[in-house]
Amino acid sequence: MKRSLWSLVVAVVVLAVGGATPGCSCNHNGVGNGDGGAGGGGTGGGGGGGTTADPCGDNDPSCVAACIGPTCMPPKTFPLPGDVPPDPDVGADGVDRDPNGWIVLNQGKSSFNYIWIADDQAYGVGMVSKIDTRKSTAAGGAVNHDYREVARYLTVTCDSNEPASRLSHAGQIVGGPSGIPTATNCDGTNGCCSRGPTGGGRTPIQLVNNHPSRTAVDFNGDAWVSNRAHIEQPHQSSVSKIANKNNSATDTDCVERNGQAGIQTSFDANGDGIINTDCNGNGVPDNITDVTATACKANTPQEFWGLDDECILFTTNTGAVNGVGRPLALGQGSTDFAPSDAWAGRYTDSVWYRVDGTTGLIKTTVKVNDQAGVVSHPYGAAIDQAGILWAPNIDGHYLFYFDTNNPTTNQAMVAPPAAPGNGFYGVAIDGYKAIPPGGTTPQLVQQIWLANYGAVGGFRYTPKRSALFSDAGLGTWTQFTFAGATGNGRGVGVDNRSPTSFAWFALDGGNTVGAGNVGRVAVDYMLGTPVVMVASGAFATSKTTTLGAGVAADSDVWAISQIDHAATHFKVDATGNVTLPGAGDQVNLDDNNLTAGAVAHTPPYPYTYSDFTGFGLRNFTNPHGSYSNIWTGCGPGKTKWLKVTWDAATPGGTGISVKVRSSDDKATLTSAPFTGNYTSSPADLQNAPGPVTPNPSGFLQVEFDLTTTDKNSTPALKSYTVIYECVNGIG
Repeated sequence: MKRSLWSLVVAVVVLAVGGATPGCSCNHNGVGNGDGGAGGGGTGGGGGGGTTADPCGDNDPSCVAACIGPTCMPPKTFPLPGDVPPDPDVGADGVDRDPNGWIVLNQGKSSFNYIWIADDQAYGVGMVSKIDTRKSTAAGGAVNHDYREVARYLTVTCDSNEPASRLSHAGQIVGGPSGIPTATNCDGTNGCCSRGPTGGGRTPIQLVNNHPSRTAVDFNGDAWVSNRAHIEQPHQSSVSKIANKNNSATDTDCVERNGQAGIQTSFDANGDGIINTDCNGNGVPDNITDVTATACKANTPQEFWGLDDECILFTTNTGAVNGVGRPLALGQGSTDFAPSDAWAGRYTDSVWYRVDGTTGLIKTTVKVNDQAGVVSHPYGAAIDQAGILWAPNIDGHYLFYFDTNNPTTNQAMVAPPAAPGNGFYGVAIDGYKAIPPGGTTPQLVQQIWLANYGAVGGFRYTPKRSALFSDAGLGTWTQFTFAGATGNGRGVGVDNRSPTSFAWFALDGGNTVGAGNVGRVAVDYMLGTPVVMVASGAFATSKTTTLGAGVAADSDVWAISQIDHAATHFKVDATGNVTLPGAGDQVNLDDNNLTAGAVAHTPPYPYTYSDFTGFGLRNFTNPHGSYSNIWTGCGPGKTKWLKVTWDAATPGGTGISVKVRSSDDKATLTSAPFTGNYTSSPADLQNAPGPVTPNPSGFLQVEFDLTTTDKNSTPALKSYTVIYECVNGIG
């Protein structure tokens, strides 16, 4: 690997979403005030405000219409988890109160405070590091203090399909010579098998040389990782999904399945800011059986659980053995508001697999055909709001694309008229809007940004959008070269600052030691005139190979440095000016020497340059947020849930829907299935896309989903009402 200097380069892109200001910091009263609803409160009309004579429609004297929101009569404040004291029955992600007190989209309020880094070579198998992008004020942090690694995972699990009668993984040697487990370890139903259809289609999981390089973060904050498996023979490409969690033993997104009480999952047990993967020092990554057989050394807690980690949800193999997996992109799920589906492509044969974000099953397989005699070898991927997947080639400057809504028929390719270098590397989508010819209102364009491998710079492709897919290839190209910088273009990420936003390019440098450059390129779209500025300064380390640049939830930039085994934080102000990093901005990921006398293992060599923060998906593919309350009715088995009505504003391109679930036990409510999405008020909970079951029951969770295809416009939930009756009298 070459020693190189750090470089970031910037170009203007889009207008940003303005943040919402909370209308009130009050907390609602909930149950105990006679309002009939914990997490709700008040009484009101069936339309979200006012009162009707009989909202239940049957003159039942126990009928209750409980309303929450500013347009209720009387008005009630929407509670949020950040209120003091917090309401445990309220959930919110990507939303906030606006000055009216209405619930609106606000991407700054999402749970995307982590970056997920593929550790390409850890132990010769591959792992994923999870880093908190919020500056820590906690004590400790002996290795990483200001910014810390909070969890680390293998990039595969053996438990994709196992029932309660779990098989032991004691014979599976992770990172050793076992390679792909034999048929005796994958019987098609149990064992070390991929996620596949019941009754067949399950194949063994590879436990060595997975070589992950792309991660992506979905609407729920969960992470996907793509395993290239591209060097040693045999090799099996795959993707895995890892639950985003709060690093606690009670997290409900993870799955109890390893035979021990509670959730066993990676976390920073000693608070030193890094995960120790080998607490017993035997040179093998920890799991339950390994640590049981050889206990952790004194004062060295277990922080890594290997194949027994219950937050690695599933692994899905993509294609046959000996194909190379590379690109990974996330789009919408099975519905607009479901967990994101993953599109995983294979560099070898340009076959793409759409993996269901909930089940892990492959729901679509697409072969991208040659275009104008050019063979597609996809190296990365990004999906825009129209559902078009853009996949650059590294073997020549070719940008393939296809419509994920009609992938077999709608396939095409574009290329710049002339380009130095070898081909494209990283790819990102922006939220750029422009006034069309003869128009007055800006329309969403969404440009594609591409890093140039083999040359210092990048490209911007501006597609024509008047007819969605059919004219997307009639756009224009702009090439960027970065004065004063050296190296290849690698990763690229886009922010959404206002009024000027930026695309950030990582350059892998030119064997320079002890210095770093930060370049900024501003482009006036109306004039097409680039303005280039370059700043220099000391860097905290002596060597870097910078492969990835990503935008965090706070709009700061993170860089992934391979030879340093590190991630580095760059502070960026509102106008795009960069503060060069100091020692506290670097997060070390090499956990060798954390256990005294331990056998050395292959360090991580992090290699990530995709949307490893989820910023692109969240802000540019399909901005999305959710708001939920848990309602307490008349007692267990005594509440007949009838309707949910709501008062909302939905400007063009925005939408609001609601789904519900019920239980007689609040502790099990979070594992109950939701109904489908009701898209218009009122939602009749006894009919499709329900009914909600069980009904009657004691508790009801109501979740509103807010979405927009215009990042500068948001729907607004003004109030909503839950209508129900008490069965056999009020309990």
